[in-house]
Amino acid sequence: MLPDLEGWAVFARVAESGSFASAARTLGLSPPTVSKVIARLEHRLKTTLFQRSARHLSLTSAGVACLERARRMLADGEGLEAELREGSVSPRGTIRLAAPMGFGLDILGPVLPEFMDRYPDISMEIDLDDRTVDLLSGRFEAAVRITPGDFAPVTNGGAHLLCRSVMRLVCSPQMKERLGTIEKPEDLSGNAGLLYANSDLPDLLRLTHESGQQASVRLRSRMMVNSGDMLLPALRNGSGLALLPDFMLRRDLDAGRLVEVLPKWRGSVLSVWFMVVGCGATRMQMPARLRVLLAYLEQALGGKISQDYSAAQEKTR
Repeated sequence: MLPDLEGWAVFARVAESGSFASAARTLGLSPPTVSKVIARLEHRLKTTLFQRSARHLSLTSAGVACLERARRMLADGEGLEAELREGSVSPRGTIRLAAPMGFGLDILGPVLPEFMDRYPDISMEIDLDDRTVDLLSGRFEAAVRITPGDFAPVTNGGAHLLCRSVMRLVCSPQMKERLGTIEKPEDLSGNAGLLYANSDLPDLLRLTHESGQQASVRLRSRMMVNSGDMLLPALRNGSGLALLPDFMLRRDLDAGRLVEVLPKWRGSVLSVWFMVVGCGATRMQMPARLRVLLAYLEQALGGKISQDYSAAQEKTR
């Protein structure tokens, strides 16, 4: 039998939008039709892809395993049709992109050279800023935004999930030795903190144990800045503790320059979105240059969904 390509496309859109109703609006279908397509796909696979409740929709472990390949199938199909309609298989033009400073330096910077090699007729203008820039000013046609949890950013175009990250509490090995025995978050109260100023309450750390238990701890500010990258030298120097996204910390953790404090506790889960500005929510409504960038970033960053996040999701099912 041929694969159920329609089913996989609808599955990808439901997972991306977070609900059957939102996916139905994006696809121009009714919610019952979307529900029937997913039920048909699950029956065909003899497995459940979504965990459903009255207020929440989440992926099962089988759904998580299938999502990235389903998104690629959808992106490839939409991109092929749109390029053929436009009469061009070589996207061209300038992409004006806004992105957070840390994510741009640590994640986008290393992966974009291959994209530029692949599409020599596309040029890029990138603005890195941790502040939320005005996307209606006309300066940008796309942006990368990071939100807590699964909340999609509000946009007049479309928001497409790229990857997820987890906030980790870290310090230098020397500072961890000075801290002595730390068994629970409250044991850290009043310690020196290296704080991210764009948080609502920079000195108050909200943490969740792998069991689901929640706690908060207030640190004493030693440094507060609006760029997570500027905190890294002070972290390595042992000047304080910080709660930062794992994409920013991975190289230092792997090299042993930083270590986790209370490794069974985590900060919030972050979702990274690709937003398009001033065009429709579907890929087919995007200019070809944005479509291929989105497809490339989905492929390049899809494997960066935190293993810790996936494990945490598994424990809650």
